[in-house]
Amino acid sequence: MSEGVTASVPGRVRAELERFVGHLGTLRRPVLEWMTPGVGAERVEAVVGEPVPASVAVWFGWCDGIAVHPGQSQDDVNVIPGYSPLSVEEACRVKAEYEGDTVLGDHWVPLLGGAGGDLYAAVWSPGGEAEVAGVLVGEPTEREFASVGQMVEVFNHCFAEGAYFVDDRGRWAMDPARYDEMYERLVGE
Repeated sequence: MSEGVTASVPGRVRAELERFVGHLGTLRRPVLEWMTPGVGAERVEAVVGEPVPASVAVWFGWCDGIAVHPGQSQDDVNVIPGYSPLSVEEACRVKAEYEGDTVLGDHWVPLLGGAGGDLYAAVWSPGGEAEVAGVLVGEPTEREFASVGQMVEVFNHCFAEGAYFVDDRGRWAMDPARYDEMYERLVGE
């Protein structure tokens, strides 16, 4: 990867995360009140135990999990239907449950977690940038996104084009057909 491309990774991820927060605000999602401030790359690497790709440092610099408060529902803390951001400490505790997953390999960290154990995880080779794998309990793990930035970009399109929405009861909902259509168009798989 050229130095120019590598240098642009953090900027792209930050820009997509800013758009992402804007969508959460437009939808008046309560999770915005409980997102804990991010941590620096040094802290992320100390907890993960190795150098992490720039996009992973930016992710945890954006949000380091969700503060727990009485009365929260799982839906309230999710940033997309079914998933909430993990703190770097939570992410590393969760990793042990997935040891031996050949798609995840040795260099990875969960970014988003679901109540049932599903994950979106950054996966990388040392010195490389991260891809994102989807882990669905009971299903084979798959590489779903070429980068953290692409994952957040797809989520942003899901908001903008109605694949993710808040239903008439105020809960997260998803239109699977619309998601699949956007995923095909943006990711091409």
